[in-house]
Formats: sequence, C-alpha cells, structure tokens
Amino acid sequence: MRKATLMTTIACAAMFVLSSCCGEGRINGTKIQEGNNLVGLITDSETGKGIAGVAVSDGYTFAVTDKNGVYQFVGNPLTRIVYYTTPAEYKINLDEQTKQPVFYRHCEFNPDAVNRNDFSLAPMESVEDELTLIVISDPQCKNDRHVKRFRTESIPDMQRTINAGVESGKYKNVYALVLGDLVYDYLDQWDNMKDVMSNVEINDGQGYLPFFNSIGNHDHYEDCVDDYAGCQNYVDRFGPTDYSFDRGNVHFVTMDNVFYKKHNTYDSGFTDAQVEWLKADFDLVKDKENKMLVFYAHVPFRGGAEKGGGNVNYDKHYDDVLKLFTQFKEVHVMIGHTHHPENYMHHNYITKSGLPVYEHVLGAVSGAWWHTNTCTDGTPNGYAIFTVKDNTVDNFVYKPVDLDENYQMRVYNGSQKYSGSKKLTFGWPEEYHGCFIADVFNDDAENWKVEFIQNGVATPMTRVTKKLRDWCMFAYFINENGRSPKNTAYHTGKLHYWTLPAPSGNPANEKNWEIRATYTVPTSGKVNVYTVNTLQTDYTGFPATLADE
Repeated sequence: MRKATLMTTIACAAMFVLSSCCGEGRINGTKIQEGNNLVGLITDSETGKGIAGVAVSDGYTFAVTDKNGVYQFVGNPLTRIVYYTTPAEYKINLDEQTKQPVFYRHCEFNPDAVNRNDFSLAPMESVEDELTLIVISDPQCKNDRHVKRFRTESIPDMQRTINAGVESGKYKNVYALVLGDLVYDYLDQWDNMKDVMSNVEINDGQGYLPFFNSIGNHDHYEDCVDDYAGCQNYVDRFGPTDYSFDRGNVHFVTMDNVFYKKHNTYDSGFTDAQVEWLKADFDLVKDKENKMLVFYAHVPFRGGAEKGGGNVNYDKHYDDVLKLFTQFKEVHVMIGHTHHPENYMHHNYITKSGLPVYEHVLGAVSGAWWHTNTCTDGTPNGYAIFTVKDNTVDNFVYKPVDLDENYQMRVYNGSQKYSGSKKLTFGWPEEYHGCFIADVFNDDAENWKVEFIQNGVATPMTRVTKKLRDWCMFAYFINENGRSPKNTAYHTGKLHYWTLPAPSGNPANEKNWEIRATYTVPTSGKVNVYTVNTLQTDYTGFPATLADE
C-alpha cells in the first residue's frame, strides 16, 4: 500500500499462481470476467453458502462479493497480500497456532494469471453491541530484556485487568489495538514480539486476546531501498499495513502514516493511493452517520506539521483524511509515537453527532524505552481501556501497568527540591514555590476539572498554559537512571499540570486536604473522579531499572 520503485516492482515478481478458477471460468455460479486476476469465494462456515457484500482488497483496490460470495478485480502489480474487511455479523478468524487475527493471505501475485484466494467466516451468535478495547502504544522492544518486561509485566497486567472486568460484567468482547513500533529497528526481535502477542489467554482461559497491529517508524527496516520494501518484515508477520474491520456499530481502520527514508529520517502522512483506498473503504460502510469510527495509527495528527515525523504533514493529506473522518457519527483517533499522553480535540473537524474528532495520543507501554516504569513526562507506563456501547465511547481510562486503575495523578509541593546519588539538585520554577502542583497524567483542558478540597471547601485549581516539566522525574532520570540533562527525550515538558497556592504558603503544612480530578467523558457524559491526599516527596515508584541501550 506504499511507495515503490521499478526495481522493487521487479523484485516482487517472484510470481506463483495460487490456484486457477473452477470449471469454465466460473466460481460458485459467477462468471469471472476476462482480465480480472484476483478472484475468490467467501463462504459462511456453517451453511457453506457464499456471503454477499464483503469488501476485499489488495491494498490498492476494493471489490465486494456478489450474491454468490464471489469477488473479482484487477490486482495491482505490487500486490503481496489479499484480505477482507470482517463484517460485524461474523467472528474474527484466529490463526490456529497463534490465536491471532488472520483475515488475509500472502499472495505471490502473478498479474498474467488468475490468482484465487478463498476465505470462510464463522457467523456471530449476535452482533456485539458492547466492546472493550485494550489500546497499546509503542512496545518498542530492542533487546531480550525489553521483550521480557513486555511479556512478564505488561501482558499479565492486561490479563488480570481484563479477567477482573469480564467477571464483574464491566468488560465485554475484548480486542487489542497496537499503535505501532512493535520493535526498535532491530530484526532479531520480530519473531519474539509475534510470540509475545500469541496465545494470550483471557476470560480465565476461556478465550484469547486478539491483537490488531499497526506499523510505526521503528517497524520499517532502514536498510531497504524504499518504503515499500521497508515494511516487508512487518507484513510477513502481521499482514497488511492498511486494513479495516467491523465490530458492532464500530468501523475500525488502520493505516501506515510513516514516509520512511532512513533511520530516524521520515515524514508523516498518506499517499494519494492511500487516500483513494480510504475513500473506497468508507464508501462501503453502510449508515456511516450512525456509526463510530476508530482510526488507529502511529504518528499523531494534532495540529499538523510542515514536515518531519512529529505530526502528519499538511501536504500529505492532513486535511483530506480528517475531513473524511467527519462522515461518521463519532470519531476516535488512537495514536502512539510520543511516549507521553495528550488528548487533542479537532474543533475544525466536526462529526455527525456535533462533537469534534477526538484524538487520543497515548502514553507508551514501554514508557521511556523501558529505562524505568514511567513515560518521558513522568506518566506511568501503561495502556488505555475504552469501553464502547453501541456507537459511542462510554468510558475511557489510562491503565498504568502494575498500578491501580485509579492511579491517575501525583501531587507535588512546588517548593521542594530533589537530589540523589549524583548530588545534582533540581526544583520547580520560582513561580510555583508555595503551590500545590497536581500532575494529572491523561488530562485535557476541556473535559477535566481539578479542585483543591480542604475541610469540605472546594477551590478550583488552574491548568498551566506553558509546558511544565515534572522536576521530580527529571531529577530521578539524571541522578538515578543515567540520563544526560541535555537529552530532553527523557524529560518532556507537558501541559497536564494544575496549580494552586497553598493557603499557608507551604503545602507541607496543610492538613485535611485532597486534590480531586474529575473527568467527564464527552461522548457519554459518564463522570470519573480521582483523588489524592498525599504529596510525592521522593522517588518512590520510580525504580532504577536501567535497560540495555
């Protein structure tokens, strides 16, 4: 689905005809039109009958199965995979060995022959009207130590959380979305990462967690001649980079939004061909104005960018893609890449419900590249949980690994200074001396309010308007974790801080207080309340786990 040179096209031509058409150029009663070289049959596994209306793609073109369940079209010469959009009425097919989604077939495509690929789908007992989404950003495993932490810390935490939620009735129909950067450039971790996400039991062993992956910049192989070839390691193990599927009243789409050049040199956005693919995908979604769209990818949209890999570039279809999203009732864009959380409301792009496109940039499950258990801004490493009812997000929470779901903030004394083994001391800017500082990890300026409560009296706190660094975390990274003060990647400044001068002028002297942070989910109106009544005075909770470089 990406760019390719003529040399790549020729290299891809290790052609092999998977099978030819059935007798006299017909499949299940449908005549195959001359020139169509990608064909096949999709059947119901219970009835054996063809399923009509299933979208099938080679990553460039869509076809739809006819009344006999037959699809046919002219494949792109660059075709390497054939896949379908799983309808909401049918189960997600899982690979027998890995128990991971398999909605595709690798195709050694011969444009001069008829290439046939058949699929069988098992019907759902009923369409899922409630979903639980486990959304995971940037595992980014570079070495065996990283993989071990993902395997022994992150995955078990997800299993425990899911099992408890299913048992209580809180979670239903659980799916995982992974937002790219599965690996960290190195080829030797690809198979390990596939193994970690295989056969992950949930529901107390009664089912498996299916991981739907997307591709990130570090998942592109830097030594390849172009972007198309650079995706091959990912495609070999996880299937297409651009695909869609349906669950209940939700349409899911992921796309590769990385224009990879070489190591740490890339832009972000979409090709002309990708935009045409997305338009065709959306055109096949019935009743869009009453459905929710979940678009998950690696690089953020946010406010866009002229170039580079920080945000989708303006000249690479930033506006075009966001406009296409607004055809749906409700839209949630789920993004990784940054290794710290940020919620962004696209007020220039309004959905059919009247709400803006809601972009969730998530904290990373690897945190600051597995160097500790926090992200680059001090947010605990973790993953997100979205619960969906019908066509709306009912609730959304960021779940820290190995911490309670209600652990959503730390509270600091703005007068405090922090030192450590290197004897380097850091503290908060003078303007915050004498203030309570609440670090609310996953906040935004529109849907959260934070209050200081003392002796039953509530006083609103003020959200900072310029980026503030978590100076306790900064001091920890420098003194105990071997980071350089000049490497700002390990101590990012953000806006998720709320402040209030202490009544006595010193937070340490205050009694009978708590900080209350309230999140109102804009799509459902559900209210989540989190409280803290102690100050974070040292590095407790920041273990000195220095991962291999």
